[in-house]
Amino acid sequence: MIRISGFTISLLLLILTGPAVSAQVHDDPASGIEDDRYYDGLRLGLNLSLPLWQFVVPEIYGAELVGDFKVGPEYFGVAEAGYSVRKLDEPSYRLHEKGVYLRIGGDKSFYKYNNDIFGVGARLGFSLRDRSAADIFVEQDYWGDYSGALDSGLSFRQWAEVVLVIKAELSSNLFLGWNLRGKVLLFDRGDSHMADRFIPGFGAGDTKSTVGFDFYIYYRFGF
Repeated sequence: MIRISGFTISLLLLILTGPAVSAQVHDDPASGIEDDRYYDGLRLGLNLSLPLWQFVVPEIYGAELVGDFKVGPEYFGVAEAGYSVRKLDEPSYRLHEKGVYLRIGGDKSFYKYNNDIFGVGARLGFSLRDRSAADIFVEQDYWGDYSGALDSGLSFRQWAEVVLVIKAELSSNLFLGWNLRGKVLLFDRGDSHMADRFIPGFGAGDTKSTVGFDFYIYYRFGF
């Protein structure tokens, strides 16, 4: 069942319609104010929290590439793509999961000092995961022991996010960024044989909502 708050819907509409409103602003030669709606560069970055998180949860590893592009004086289009792999070697089974994910949306900056940004954003996330299990062994006194395997199977997940965004310029065109995310699952079509424990790009799979924190390093390619 799709469950999404009115706040999330309003935020998505604000981000999507904001650039259209800002496009109505034109240069004013008399005032000397330039039209700020033109693009000023593509900012590309890497998620630094993923390799560090591997020290805490060594069975999960992955990478994420992110980018944003200015589409108005206060608005940025955002795309975030990555992959994750999870391997578990337990006494009763061996689990192998791998998946890719994509998050798309936008950010609105409420405060800007030089090139530093503080604002909010919204994302729609999608993930596709493949999972298989081998060497399954279940000990059962009454029915007898069971051993077997589960063949590879795909599952799809979709979710929405509300994001608090901070980006600070360290030096010319080099940025550090921090995101605090609130996530809610929207679409559930998973594996009927095994319950989810991890969803690429989302996190814990045994809950409908979760909170995440990521930090990034960016470089802006100015135009």
